[in-house]
Amino acid sequence: MARPKIYFKKRLKEHDGQLWLYYSYGGKSRLEYYTGMRIEEKHFNDKYWESSSKKPVRKNFLFSDQYNTRLDEMIAFVVSLVVEDRVFEVTDLKAKLNKQFKPEQFQPEDKAIGFVEYCEKLLDERRNGLRTIVSGPRQGQNYKPNSLRNPGTTLTSLKSYVSYYGLRSLGFEDINLSFYLHYRNFILSERKNTLSTFATRIKDIKAFMNEAYEDKLHSNEGHKAKRFITPSYDSDAIYLTLDEIKSIKEATIPERYHHVRDMFLIACYSALRFSDFSQLTITDIDDRFIRAKQNKTESRVTIPIMKELRDVLAKYENGFPKTCSMPHFNRTIKEIAALDAVGIDRAVGVDDDGNLIMWSSMISSHTGRRSYATNMFKLGIPNLLIMSATGHKKESDFLNYIKATNEDRSKLLAEWMDKLNL
Repeated sequence: MARPKIYFKKRLKEHDGQLWLYYSYGGKSRLEYYTGMRIEEKHFNDKYWESSSKKPVRKNFLFSDQYNTRLDEMIAFVVSLVVEDRVFEVTDLKAKLNKQFKPEQFQPEDKAIGFVEYCEKLLDERRNGLRTIVSGPRQGQNYKPNSLRNPGTTLTSLKSYVSYYGLRSLGFEDINLSFYLHYRNFILSERKNTLSTFATRIKDIKAFMNEAYEDKLHSNEGHKAKRFITPSYDSDAIYLTLDEIKSIKEATIPERYHHVRDMFLIACYSALRFSDFSQLTITDIDDRFIRAKQNKTESRVTIPIMKELRDVLAKYENGFPKTCSMPHFNRTIKEIAALDAVGIDRAVGVDDDGNLIMWSSMISSHTGRRSYATNMFKLGIPNLLIMSATGHKKESDFLNYIKATNEDRSKLLAEWMDKLNL
């Protein structure tokens, strides 16, 4: 009886591949079983079985220990089934392996599942840790709650779409260009949502369809059509100038606003997201730098402490104002920006009902981070140095993120020409 082995299988255009358990037993019987695990080929230890000290997944993979332990458990389980329980039918072995290691596995051959139902089950599996991230720096890790928020909203939107048009169901084969046009009309005209919201919904729908394709639930490629696009758009997010930030910092305002104001100033002077600056501790700071691991991307950033930020931190014994929830923060910073004592509020437009849109209503927890990036850019600090603080990896993403016009860039170029006497 041969020893069970783990093999790596990869389709031609895939970034990563699958790990399969092969087991020949009883002379003629052979089990080929997909373990449910995927890795990049560089992480697979080819012919690992030739050495007793080697494992299928190399140590250069972040979760090699967990993956190898799981594979060992599968191998021990299937050997026990054959040797001790005398289970010889391949179909029986697969069924018992599925029950033991894939209790929530989809069974499309037994029960048809629609697109919306699939999305719902998919999000439940991500939420419960049954589906992990398959690529990128967080490969093999669970999805974070924040990363499930937009897909969850997309699922709610799909359910509303089905209800609005009186559809009995929405199948995988229904996701085509006709659906795209009707759904676009539903989001933009009926629900009065923005183009950015529609772009987010389409991005999620494409991801859902791609994952369902990998689960072999459909062969439809309607979502890959050239006109089934995730539209680009200009963000309406704002930033505050250094003078406006100074006005917030120096204004005499009620004491109940102080902790939110100071939290906002920390964001303006450090480029940290709310999820990061609301969780800082004194151990993250030394005399010159803040060192933090970004909650969203898990990348590490080192941020120089400018004088204005040092003034804020010096007000608190432990270095930081007391934290609060994001809804409370967003509501309060709008109130602060609207105060006459601050003096930065003004009308910036009119909504569909004829009401004035005030500048203060557009300020949120993310405005501080965007303000930092934009102001540093306008001061002429090199992009790559600013990106070391913001955590952006691509300069194109950074330039799209900041709120700087072509005229701003031209003025910076002119200033550099003057400095170089050109």
